[in-house]
Formats: sequence, C-alpha cells, structure tokens
Amino acid sequence: MTAKEPWNLLLEGAAILGISLTHDQMKAFELYLKELNLWRKKINLTSRKDDREIILKDFLDSLTLLKYLPQETSVLDLGSGAGFPGIPLRIVRPDLKIVLLEATRKKAFFLKEVLRISKLSGVEVRWTGEDRGVEDLSASFDFVVSRAFGSLLAFASEGVGFLKKGGILLAMKGKRGREELEKSLASLKDMGLELNFLEAIQLPYLRHERSLIGLKKK
Repeated sequence: MTAKEPWNLLLEGAAILGISLTHDQMKAFELYLKELNLWRKKINLTSRKDDREIILKDFLDSLTLLKYLPQETSVLDLGSGAGFPGIPLRIVRPDLKIVLLEATRKKAFFLKEVLRISKLSGVEVRWTGEDRGVEDLSASFDFVVSRAFGSLLAFASEGVGFLKKGGILLAMKGKRGREELEKSLASLKDMGLELNFLEAIQLPYLRHERSLIGLKKK
C-alpha cells in the first residue's frame, strides 16, 4: 500500500457518498489524522490499527450524516470523544454550527488542539466539567448526533433536552439498530420523541451495515 492510497480512499469514498472534497478539505483531514495519531499514543482515543481504518470507519462513516443536515443548522455532537462525527462534518460543511460536548477532560483538550491547528471556525468544544459545560445549551440545537454513546435509550435520555422543539436526534447504530429501535419505541414516545426516519446504509469499500435513526422531538 502506498502512502497516498488511504487518501485516495477518502476522496473516492466521499464521492460515492455524493461529496466532492476540495484540496483544502483534504489538507484539513490530513492535519486531523496527524494530530489523532500523535495524541492516541498518550490517551485512549481510538482502537483503530492504522490510518486506513480511521479513514474508512471513522471519517467516511461520519460523512454519512451530511445528507440530513440542512444549511446553517446547529448540531451538538454528544460525547464527541475523538471528534467523530462532529469534526469531519465541520471540515466538509463550514456552514454548520457545531458544539463538541465531551465528558473526559483530556479528550476535550485534544479536540481543542485539533481545532486550533486546523483553524476551524464555527465549532466549539465544551467539557462537561467546566462551569459553562452545559448550562446554556438546553433546547439550543436543531440536531443532536452521537456515534458511540451507548444504547439508543441512553442517548435519547441524555440528548433530548438539548433539542429545540421539532429538532432531531440522529443516532448512528450498527446493523442491529432496527431491532434496538423496535424495543425502545414505547419509551422513546414517553420522552416526547417520534421516529422521523430509519435508513440502512453500507460504508464505501466495507461490508459494514449501519443504521441511521432520526428521532424528532414533538
């Protein structure tokens, strides 16, 4: 495998998703990956084995959400961790207003460093341990997204309070997402949430089946 091959996968994989990445966006992804590799030697950011895995399973997976996000919309990435999906979304869509909310202090520091180095604007990192962690975020967002928050019910319970009326929780789940949704519908209804969409997708180049679940706040 050549050094350029993983980046060709990102460029071509994005095109499969209907996204045309610019030179500057590719450079931003390169800076992001470089910083991710540097920090993951110090703290537990990702279990991926190499750059190719990160590009295919993290970068491209994050970009599958873009089709659901209208222009100038506000997004909360709940439990952002290593920055997925929030940072890839912001790299590609500068119109989005994104807050990365993270409970682990070291991960929050990492996210802030990525934003500083890549000079991404319109995105903010919040650590829940700070005085301003969440106090002014209630009912503020059009979308709340999560990729690895835990169960669908846990994500919904934590995320629904951040949504505006009519806003959407966007859960990125594995192939058992439909089954988990069916078991949770009654409890989700009690939280004031209704199913807006359920879509099964397959990541470019991989046979990994994913479920994207949209829950609307009534």
